[in-house]
Amino acid sequence: MRNLFTQKGLNLRLRQIKAQEQKVKAIGQEAGDAAGANCDWHDNFAYEDAKRRLEMESAHLQRLRDEISVAQLITVEEQSERISIGVTVEVSIDNKMKEFTIGAYGESDPDIGLISYNTPLAKNLLKMELGDSERINIGGKFLLIEVEAVHPPSYRYDALIENLKD
Repeated sequence: MRNLFTQKGLNLRLRQIKAQEQKVKAIGQEAGDAAGANCDWHDNFAYEDAKRRLEMESAHLQRLRDEISVAQLITVEEQSERISIGVTVEVSIDNKMKEFTIGAYGESDPDIGLISYNTPLAKNLLKMELGDSERINIGGKFLLIEVEAVHPPSYRYDALIENLKD
């Protein structure tokens, strides 16, 4: 399975990897310092804690690296005819209006309506077009989704991606 990244999204993930590498290095140094010159790790809480955090952060670093190992770069197309990565959709979900912008892999901030293409909602939306109405199952709950409008990436996506934080 490929992870669809935009160039901006991939650059963001590479910055996150670099920051995570620094974090792992710092925790590794902490573990070494806690063990001391005698490598005293027996009954040493500081060492055990640093070692536990090192394992956890190293696993996170590996997940980030794995994500980009199957990266496929995509270009967001400036269009508003169909639901795709980059567009903003206005939908009625069980008669309540919502607006979502579909992001690429790792481009997500649900608090501002930016959802990644691989979320359950976005996966269903990507199958729909303007005017479509469909009952979909998300998390065991059936929702009636109606596509009211599709806006091009310049409407909202570009600004949201610029403001994503590392």
